[in-house]
Amino acid sequence: PAHLQHQNDKYAAIASLPKQSMVDSMNVTSRMRGVYSLDWNLQGDRMMIVTKDSQLRLWNPDRNSEERSWSGEWMYAECDPNSPNRTAGVTWPGRFRLVDHRQAGFAADVDLKALSDKLEKMLFLCWRPDSSYVAVGTKSDVVQMLDLRKPELSLGNSMAAVTEVNQMCWTVGGEAFLQAEGTSPGRIAVSRGVDLASGPMFSVVAHQSATVALSRDPTGRYVASGGADCFLNIWDARSMGCLWSCGPGSQPITSCSFSSDGDLIAWGSGGPGGESQVNVFGVDTKQSYLQYQCGSAATILRFHPKMPTLAVAVADCAREGSFVQFLKLGT
Repeated sequence: PAHLQHQNDKYAAIASLPKQSMVDSMNVTSRMRGVYSLDWNLQGDRMMIVTKDSQLRLWNPDRNSEERSWSGEWMYAECDPNSPNRTAGVTWPGRFRLVDHRQAGFAADVDLKALSDKLEKMLFLCWRPDSSYVAVGTKSDVVQMLDLRKPELSLGNSMAAVTEVNQMCWTVGGEAFLQAEGTSPGRIAVSRGVDLASGPMFSVVAHQSATVALSRDPTGRYVASGGADCFLNIWDARSMGCLWSCGPGSQPITSCSFSSDGDLIAWGSGGPGGESQVNVFGVDTKQSYLQYQCGSAATILRFHPKMPTLAVAVADCAREGSFVQFLKLGT
């Protein structure tokens, strides 16, 4: 079909880039003690990076410099999908914080453990696409909805998962909430909106072993999952039917991300005894456009919200830290 040929022509240049040219196109930030999470803001001109030295860092990729940082036992942060200057983050002891990028303090700082003794040892969170709720997850696999529709935060529904929850995301309209489960076989559980009290509407078997990574296509068509079985799967976001798979590689999938137009899917892998690389495929064309060897595990991937630029956190085992690379895959 013509539209697939157009996409293939558009991205085929990625595959034809000489390796040295691709390496030269990467901008490497200063080395950090390790990266827990990273995310682009709405405009794509700043990043929020959580590092293992208990810092949340506001990073300017164009200047390759840090503009501000906030101390705390941070575990995860994600930028507000509707505001270029707001980020939500969680700390290991159980604090939920809203950060205004323009201010040194916190726009909100809530001790979740004081509201519920189950809300400690926080691991990750995700915004609902309309910014009305944030879902947070704990080490003990409790998933809690936080209601942000009023100035004072309140607790919504919660769910004590019967199995490990490794990642979560909403569909683009916020009508369904997906959780990557660490069962064997690995499943994706699907709940209705912010309603966790009723339990999942259904679940699908996604991988032979744990489902590790989840990502949704910004245009609303697809969901991607990565598993410990070394497969990357593409799903129809409405029916949750599997459309195609890629793999197996020799190492588990660590993270996956869609490009802003939904045409590309990138995923990282890595670990001892196998490849440590970033793969970029066309979602509709199913063509491979890039296999970049990182040398160490590619632990986190995030596509730029406007351009085909991919931020990749790479574990630097020799220095017990991480660095962030930017892969420029077009204009």
